[in-house]
Amino acid sequence: MSNWIGIDIGGTKILGTLFDEKGNKLKTEKKSSKSSKGKEKVVEQLKKVLDSLLTENKDVKGIGIGVPGVIKDGKITFTPNMPLNEFNVVDFVEQEYNIKTIIENDANASMYGEWKFGAAKGAKNAVGYFVGTGIGGGLILNESLYKGSFNFAAEIGHMNVYPEGPLCGCNLRGCLESLSSKVAIQREIVRKKERGEKTLIKNSDLKGIVKSSTLKAAYDQRDDLIRNILNDAARYIGINAGSIINLLNPEVIVLGGGVMEALGEQLMPIVVETAKQYSIPHIFECCEFKLSQLLDDACLYGAFSLVKEKVGV
Repeated sequence: MSNWIGIDIGGTKILGTLFDEKGNKLKTEKKSSKSSKGKEKVVEQLKKVLDSLLTENKDVKGIGIGVPGVIKDGKITFTPNMPLNEFNVVDFVEQEYNIKTIIENDANASMYGEWKFGAAKGAKNAVGYFVGTGIGGGLILNESLYKGSFNFAAEIGHMNVYPEGPLCGCNLRGCLESLSSKVAIQREIVRKKERGEKTLIKNSDLKGIVKSSTLKAAYDQRDDLIRNILNDAARYIGINAGSIINLLNPEVIVLGGGVMEALGEQLMPIVVETAKQYSIPHIFECCEFKLSQLLDDACLYGAFSLVKEKVGV
């Protein structure tokens, strides 16, 4: 029986899983991506993950890789927070291991995973929001992963929700990502702390990107500053979701990523209520909001499914 590998390359970690034909997980490997140390170190960590998964597992027919950013012809054209711009991951892996390899945007892969195995399984049309350090989006339209004319579709994080809002990392102003991502949340925490507002979040929590678990702990302890910031972030997601509902009429909207994994129960009702206010009622009623079922594994399952379908062994 043939086996397959799914890889999720992130800003802080590289996850890899060996799957059998049916999508059962046989082995999982995790390494720090060490992205702050440059491209060579990230590639070295990727190789360690693959070497471990391929040990005593020679019958691997394909490797699927998810990575944040813009992908074209096997090359990472642009990726935020990682030193991999213009790096052709497909060429590297295929030359190193002689195994057919595909690469996909991580949010696209995550949405595909949720559609094949998770919260959107069986839906004809579905949309995914993946809220973490940034905000990624994925679209299933007419039972297919929709990538647009040039593979750049579903940049939900860079849709405008507040024209007078803060400048985004993409150099546009008022993007959803500039208002609802962890980077945006952290920016607001720092700004309010500098104004003298009180919070349970310590300066030491803000040295890197604040952890979702830290935000949840403060939220659960009724930290007003954190609750206000996170509730506002959820409302902006809801504003965007209302427009998406009017545009695409999806059956399912999936909320995933680290922020929603930690705080989905608290924030999803705000997202849903806001989306209701910003969408046409009879279209809104057709749509169900769900939290991610696959969590950290969504990209892995999506990458596995995509390469298996492409190789077709």
